Amino acid sequence: MTDQAERGDTVLTPSSRLFLPLMTATGVTMTLTAPLEVLFIRDLSSNSLYVGAFMLTSALGVVAIDVFGTRFVPGLDAKAALAAGLLLFGVACIGMGLAPDGLLLMSSRILQGFGGGMMFGSGLQAAVRVHAPSVGPGDTTRLLSRFNAAFLFGGAVGSPGGLLLAGLLAGLAGFRVAFVATGGLALLVAAALAAALPRLAAPPGTPRPRFSLPRFARTPASGAALVLAMSGEFLRGGVLFTALPLAGAARAYSTLTISLAIALMSGAEIAVLTVAYRIVRRAGVIPVLVTSFALGTLCATLLAFPAGAAAYLAVSTLFGISLAGATASLPALVVAQVGNSTAGLAKFRISAGVGILAGTFGCAVVGTQIGIPRLFVLIAILLLGSVQLACLVGRQMVTA
Repeated sequence: MTDQAERGDTVLTPSSRLFLPLMTATGVTMTLTAPLEVLFIRDLSSNSLYVGAFMLTSALGVVAIDVFGTRFVPGLDAKAALAAGLLLFGVACIGMGLAPDGLLLMSSRILQGFGGGMMFGSGLQAAVRVHAPSVGPGDTTRLLSRFNAAFLFGGAVGSPGGLLLAGLLAGLAGFRVAFVATGGLALLVAAALAAALPRLAAPPGTPRPRFSLPRFARTPASGAALVLAMSGEFLRGGVLFTALPLAGAARAYSTLTISLAIALMSGAEIAVLTVAYRIVRRAGVIPVLVTSFALGTLCATLLAFPAGAAAYLAVSTLFGISLAGATASLPALVVAQVGNSTAGLAKFRISAGVGILAGTFGCAVVGTQIGIPRLFVLIAILLLGSVQLACLVGRQMVTA
């Protein structure tokens, strides 16, 4: 063991240096179509239930992997799981772009969710394993923050990029081209991951991979923490990829303005994530969560009222800061409760998957039914509830 490893610092190898750039490329790939999906299905059908079903099916695939794969994905080689997830995601995107009917469209959408679930779960595992055995105490939060920052940097490029790509052609044709192009890119990135990364096998003692219901020991405030962990992905799926594009479209903003809002939200999140692990270490997980959800409540309240494009862009930026605090602190909260990074990250992914489902499906259906202003009022109420829940978790952890 080197002196560096003995100090608890992570040792960089050629493979680990490639990991973050590859995760950036993955982030670009997996977010290219995310903000345009709700706009695509809204143009394809005026039926709010069909719109909701489309948004729901992908999230169901993610949740299925997260719930039934908690004893499957952690036991896999993380590199193989990453490549397989991207492969499924790419094939699904191509299928969505070429689908001649609703059956193939929905089947591809479900497959996209399976691929996304594989990628998200194995990406968190890979972020820690790629530096093993030099990971020291307290390194998990830093490694996950760097992984998230790299992935989300790709997302900041991919999210508006997909909208701009779709805008090159009028109507549904532009959306279909964007889906097929995303699928092709996913297959290329999957091949690069398979070629560049070493084996990232599960740590010794990890159970053999198998599909089953999760088994996690209950810890103080574990139920409340599970709900809190949903909130981060609710923000991402519900606000970033659903409510924000819908708000821009409802106010007749241009595709460029909506793309810029998403880029600003993602860019602000990335900028904060680069230093978030230091803030979490100094201030603590609960204060960061309370501040993040309080800021999110303010942003949602502001977006509930009519405003110009400049205000829309400014609030989107603040929402990115709120999302960064949740992204950095929630995995650390769950891992600290479980006491094991592999099991803790699997538990976190369950919560995140449910949050994605609630965010994408709920915001798409509710926004279509009651309108954008009332949707953001509802989001503000939910985030205010998360502030109270974070305070409750903090009190229970202190008294445990």
